[in-house]
Amino acid sequence: VAHSGPQAIYGQIAQGIEAYIDYVNENGGVHGRQIKYLSYDGEYTPAVAMQQAQRLVEEDGVFLMLGSDCTPCNTALMDYYEQQGVLSLMASSGAQAFFDPVNEYFFGSSIANYRIETSVFYDFAVNELDAKKIAVVYQNDDYGKEGYEAVLAVQDNYDAEVVAEVPYVANAEDFTTHAQQVRESGADTVIMLATPNPAAKLKQEFHNIGLSDINYIVSSVGGNDLSQYELAGEEVWEGTYSAGSIPVPNAPEAKGNEAIERYVELYTEKFPGENYSGVPQWGYAAAEVLVEALERAGEDLNYETLKEALYSFDNWTEGTYAGVTFGPSNHYGLTSLFMTRAQNGTIEDISGPIHFDPETQEITYE
Repeated sequence: VAHSGPQAIYGQIAQGIEAYIDYVNENGGVHGRQIKYLSYDGEYTPAVAMQQAQRLVEEDGVFLMLGSDCTPCNTALMDYYEQQGVLSLMASSGAQAFFDPVNEYFFGSSIANYRIETSVFYDFAVNELDAKKIAVVYQNDDYGKEGYEAVLAVQDNYDAEVVAEVPYVANAEDFTTHAQQVRESGADTVIMLATPNPAAKLKQEFHNIGLSDINYIVSSVGGNDLSQYELAGEEVWEGTYSAGSIPVPNAPEAKGNEAIERYVELYTEKFPGENYSGVPQWGYAAAEVLVEALERAGEDLNYETLKEALYSFDNWTEGTYAGVTFGPSNHYGLTSLFMTRAQNGTIEDISGPIHFDPETQEITYE
């Protein structure tokens, strides 16, 4: 994962994983074995990620990859994992290419699939926010284009118009032009497919030009994180919509959730003073899935027993995720989410579970 550079916030994925694995090891490990966890800096750059993956696989001899970030990086590594026979579990990327068609070396993502999430955003914008004119701002790479293509696929199903399509580069620092393009389009709703820094910077530009009466919906990788209040400013970020598959720790719905309370206790003890919402939760939850799969695989651990263990997950809810499901024709892991909104200085759920059926494309609300 990226431990340095503009996307260094993703280093917290590794912290979340470490917090849970240390807890498991301190309590006897899995079937009497200790888990050894290694994390190197991929810099959110495919070439660097390839070098580090080769180091992990060929020098360190890792059994599997867990929680790796960066869609372009994971895309670049797909063939390598297949050649080496190494499985990637709960990668921190929701790109469709890893799951459709089914890839025997990719199981699950630690965040919602980008196309599923964006499809839900569009549905929610039209049916719940009464959006009529929608602008899509997206990172112009494998990550952002996933959600953008989802918009193109679903827009004809709704009584709304896409009035602006605004790409940006991953390392962009100035979003003045992007904000003006949205303003000139007359959009009443923005769907932004972004990592944390760009999402905060665009919202700041909206604030600077007085564009405050616009619905702002940000992908979970960039929006469902309390650190955005610091990056964008509390007044600026308030009101932003996003989505999640894990409750935000200090939101009302997290109270009494034993798995979330355990996460907060373990993470804050190991990394005091660090932000504990959003990104580190992805890593922690991914580690929960790994450990449960290892438990189910039994003492004779190999890829076949691990795959069979993963296929036994049927809406598993004992960890912090809302539900995890795998099957021979379904490697998504996460196909349910809930909409959230930044309000009252925190991030709160504003919907019940929303389910997406990958086969029928049907969206249902609870």
